[in-house]
Amino acid sequence: MSTPKIKNLKPSVSLPKLSIDPHHFFNNFKLIVAHSPDEKERAFLLRHQVFNEELNYNIGDKTSSTLEKDSHDQHSILCLLQHRESGIDAGCLRVVVIDQNIKGFPQILPLEEYCSNSLNNSDFHPKKMAKNTICEVSRLAVHPSFRKKNKPILDTSNLHTHNQDLNNDAQNQSIISLSLFLAATALVGLAQRRHVFAMLEPRFNRLLKASGLHFRQVGDIINYCGNRAAYYIDQKKAVENLPQQLIPLYTHIEKELAIQTSSEKMQKPPLIKV
Repeated sequence: MSTPKIKNLKPSVSLPKLSIDPHHFFNNFKLIVAHSPDEKERAFLLRHQVFNEELNYNIGDKTSSTLEKDSHDQHSILCLLQHRESGIDAGCLRVVVIDQNIKGFPQILPLEEYCSNSLNNSDFHPKKMAKNTICEVSRLAVHPSFRKKNKPILDTSNLHTHNQDLNNDAQNQSIISLSLFLAATALVGLAQRRHVFAMLEPRFNRLLKASGLHFRQVGDIINYCGNRAAYYIDQKKAVENLPQQLIPLYTHIEKELAIQTSSEKMQKPPLIKV
C-alpha cells in the first residue's frame, strides 16, 4: 500500500504531540475481519455486552438474549480489535454496505431506516448517491475492561506515545476508538465505498475532528442511543487529509486489513444467517 498523499494539512487540535507507533500498537492488538460465523458472533457478543447490558440501549432484533445483531449485519463488514495477550476482543465495528444484486435484504442504510426524518442536508443525503458508493459505519464498541480502572488489562506503556499521560481511562478509550475508526476508513476504501455516513455523538465527532477525520453534520441531533446526529465524510479526502502523525498507523492498519481481504470479498461481503 502506498502512503497516502497529504493535502492542506492542518495541525490537529488535541493530538499535536501524540504519536502512536504502529509496531508497538500491533504488538498489543490485532485486527480481524470477521469472516466466520464464530468471529461474527464474537462481535455480536461484545456489542450486546456494551450496548444492551452496560448502556441499556435495548437495540438489536431480540432473537438472542446474548447477541446484539440486526438485519443490516447480513450485508456488513464486521471487524474486531483483539488484545493479543489476553485474547479479549477490545473493540469492534461494522461497515454496512448495500448490494442491489442480493434480494431480500434492506436496500437502505440503517440511519435511513431509523433516523430518516432527522436528515436535513439534501446535498449529502444517501438517496442522492449511487447505492454502490455509500456505506455506514456503526456499532463501534469498546470492551469495558479497556475503559475502567477496576478492570485493567491494557499495558499503556507499549502504546509508545510522546508527552502524554495514558494512565487515563478516557485516553485509552480514545486511542482504541480512533484505531477502530481508522480501520473503518481503510475498510471503506478497500470496499470502494467512497461516501461514508455515521450516527455520531457530538463529543465523539469532536475527537475524530481533532484526530484529522472531518465529518460534516448532515442531520439534526436526536435522541438515538443518546444524543446523536448523522454525519458524512468523503473517504478519499479523509485519507488525503490525515494528520502526519497518524499516517504510519493508518498505513499499517490498511496493510493488515488488505491481507485479510480481496476486492471481491470487500465489494460483496459474505452473507451468513445471523
